[in-house]
Formats: sequence, structure tokens, C-alpha cells
Amino acid sequence: MKHIVLTALVLITSACGWQLRGLVVLPPSVQIMSLESQANNRFNQRLRQQLEFNGVTFPDDASATVRLLIEPLKMERLTLSVNNFGQASEYELNAQLNARLIDLEKETDISWQISGRRIFNNDVNSVIGTESEEKIQRQEIENDLIRKLMIRLQKVQL
Repeated sequence: MKHIVLTALVLITSACGWQLRGLVVLPPSVQIMSLESQANNRFNQRLRQQLEFNGVTFPDDASATVRLLIEPLKMERLTLSVNNFGQASEYELNAQLNARLIDLEKETDISWQISGRRIFNNDVNSVIGTESEEKIQRQEIENDLIRKLMIRLQKVQL
């Protein structure tokens, strides 16, 4: 009985197009690559993990003919609005990721500029809460940038 229910559940979810979030089918041309990143360590770990989850292998030697180059993330916080006392009541986080995909055999160089944006409220009575919210929003914007990069890699034709 459990097998029937499990099979029915799998069929129903696959029929509606549901799939695990973050699962991207990457073309064979980017399945083996080297990753050279100047972004922060946390971002690099999550990007590498996402690439490996989607089937990319990173050889230890220099045998990879495809290179993914990541420049340092640019992130800035802007004040969106102020309250009656001149204190910031809303902030905007803007992030930009510059990435290049280079195929050494075909001498192809593809550049992307990927951006993300988040808005959050500033509670002047709870500084710790606002700092925590900003940290969460920074992590989420980095996740968005990785997701957008994965979509670009999915559509690439080398």
C-alpha cells in the first residue's frame, strides 16, 4: 500500500512539472570546469555546492577546458526612506555579480553581469533585529545571484 501511495505521489508531482528547487540540467559542455572566484568564502562554498549538486565536476589537475571566473561581489546598502526623526526606516541592498565563462578549446568567452535587489525595514528600537534581518537579506541576495547564474549556465552554448 505504501508503494502505491509513493508511486502515485511521484507521478502526480512529476506530471505537474514540479522539481527540486535549484535543480538545473546543465549542458555537457559545462559539466567539467574549473572555478576561479574572488568572491567571499561563503559565496564560493555555496556556488561550488550548487554546481556539484547539478553534476559539475572540478578536476584536481588543469585538464578542464572550461573556466568559470567570478569577480568579487559588489554589494551596497542604500537608505530608501527616513522617518520623522531623520532616521532610516527602510534600506535597499543592491548586489552585482560579474562572471565569465571561458572555453579554452573553442576560444569562447561569455560575460554576464547579474544583479539582485532586496528591501528591508529598519526597526530603530531593535538594532540587533535589524542587523539580523540585513544578514539574512544578504544571504538571500547571494542565493538569488547563484540561482540566476545557474540559469545562465543552463542556457549557454559553447
